[in-house]
Amino acid sequence: MGTDKSGVKKKIGLLGGTLDPIHYGHLRAGEEVYETLGLDEVWFVPAFQPPHKLNKPLTPFLHRLKMAELATDAIDHFKAKDLEAKRPGASYSVDLLRQIHSLYDNTLELYFILGTDAAIEIDSWKQWQELPSLASLVIIKRAPVSLEDVGRHLQNLYPHIHISHGETDSENRAKVILLDTTALEISSTDIRKRIGQQKSVRFLLPETVRKYIMENKLYLEDFEKQMEQREATGPMEGIEGISAAEHIYNQIHDNKGEKIVVLDMRSTSPVADFFIIAQGRSTRHVQGMANRMKRELSRKKIKCRNIEGEEEGKWVLMDFDDVVVHLFYEPIRAFYDLEGLWNEAPRLIMTTQGLKQEKEDDQK
Repeated sequence: MGTDKSGVKKKIGLLGGTLDPIHYGHLRAGEEVYETLGLDEVWFVPAFQPPHKLNKPLTPFLHRLKMAELATDAIDHFKAKDLEAKRPGASYSVDLLRQIHSLYDNTLELYFILGTDAAIEIDSWKQWQELPSLASLVIIKRAPVSLEDVGRHLQNLYPHIHISHGETDSENRAKVILLDTTALEISSTDIRKRIGQQKSVRFLLPETVRKYIMENKLYLEDFEKQMEQREATGPMEGIEGISAAEHIYNQIHDNKGEKIVVLDMRSTSPVADFFIIAQGRSTRHVQGMANRMKRELSRKKIKCRNIEGEEEGKWVLMDFDDVVVHLFYEPIRAFYDLEGLWNEAPRLIMTTQGLKQEKEDDQK
């Protein structure tokens, strides 16, 4: 997606956060921003690893992304995006906005949607001074912080930026827009708590999302305990760390996976120790590779916790705790260029002694 035939940039709203789970409060806010500002689309972008929740249990990204997809599937101008999964480390808003401009060659006009509760603390964010240069900031009302308080705070932070109360101003092209949207006091925290207590959450979120939560037993008390235990003690018993990466590498190789790249993320990402990227010759090849890997590695006590994209086979994401695997259909890999996004991470190569760091001479 880029400019249309007249050269006018597409207007894209971005609504991020953990979306754990996405609910009608998120969707209604997106709808009102879309309608008021005359946007082309609103993208719902689950954060991969929110910086304010680095030490807290979080539902796996693939579950949160799938729920966002289910919630937006029937609405043409709503899209769920996996952009945050393509960058290592904490999910900072400034990095996301830069990434989108880079991916779409600066052909989009971005509107970054956030609640008053988040906006009042924006000066604690990474490189907050740059945010208005990357997107218009659309502030929606969320208790207990008022739009008026946020307006005064942002005017002090950005004294040279025009702040609009309501619709965009075509002449001033406001970079901060305060919108008094319908306040649906629905909380993801409350939804998780209700499910843990086996209470109904109908009519708080789309039925497709509710059914997905029930089918996957998300947010039940034993699920929360499992998440807390995983955070406290690390991966489940079995083969871990670089040993797991070596077994996974060999499985990809044995299944004719091509151009295998292993990235050492131990000093870069809190999500996993190693990322492995590989490709198949067709979507069917990718699907078969993922299916066999899941089966064969399970026998070696390397469990695939989550898998996404297996049905289409264009890009399959597999979570093995310490190791995250990205399997691509060849033409799709070049588009996302994950190696370029993570070019600072050391590369490992397979040797007779196992995975070892690639020497500088080998990288040239």
